[in-house]
Amino acid sequence: MSELRKAVDQFWSDLKDGRNNIISCEQLNQAIENNYPLYLLDIRKPEDYAEKHIDGAINVPWVEVGDYLDDFPKDEKIIVICYTGQTAGQTVALLRLLGFDACSLKGGMSCEQAFLPLKASCAS
Repeated sequence: MSELRKAVDQFWSDLKDGRNNIISCEQLNQAIENNYPLYLLDIRKPEDYAEKHIDGAINVPWVEVGDYLDDFPKDEKIIVICYTGQTAGQTVALLRLLGFDACSLKGGMSCEQAFLPLKASCAS
């Protein structure tokens, strides 16, 4: 069996076991407050990231994620953040197939109402 097939089988097995690879706003906020080692990957457009993002998040636009795979940590949970959670879910599926411990933020940046630590860039 190919390595890819094994990874796909493991992905589906995890789903059957109830692991949907989604983290809620509340769970993320608690993990941040408890200094849990996380890699926050914001895959939105740079201009939207610059306007507002979760403090500590790294911006890699969705169309460029494949160019940065070697830069992502294998020893930390990667939280993928997009606008609504849909594109993050697609990204998480691929990252997990490649062996990363990744999950998507439920609702994406609509999560800002959950009092996550947000940061906005200042205009010069």
